Amino acid sequence: MALWDVNGEIIYSDGALSVTPTEPGSLIVKRHFYHVPYSNVGKGGFIDLGKGKTHVPSWTVVHPGTTLDDIIVDKAPFEELFVEPDTWKFKSSSGDKEYTVRMNKKGNLSCDCWGYIAHKKCKHIKEVKEQL
Repeated sequence: MALWDVNGEIIYSDGALSVTPTEPGSLIVKRHFYHVPYSNVGKGGFIDLGKGKTHVPSWTVVHPGTTLDDIIVDKAPFEELFVEPDTWKFKSSSGDKEYTVRMNKKGNLSCDCWGYIAHKKCKHIKEVKEQL
């Protein structure tokens, strides 16, 4: 059970896909997926509004044979929060460890040292703030 793009036409196949080219080298076949933006309902679902099968919440009219396996969510949840444009490294004063201060997309700083983990404050973040 899959959707296929055969020379630009979407075809549903319940088993093996069998098509015959009209002329040699004229057949282009690839698996068809609908790409939808991320929402808080995961892959969403389908409804029929009398105009055919519609994916919600993207409101995309889809092929009648479409299943949730044919839906690809384009963006992972909270992806933008974990983009780290800036990092700073600090060598531990008491050993061989190295600590990393990271700034996320919103400009918030975090550190992987025990001071920050326990108290949400540390000398590494203080030093980065002084540099900025």
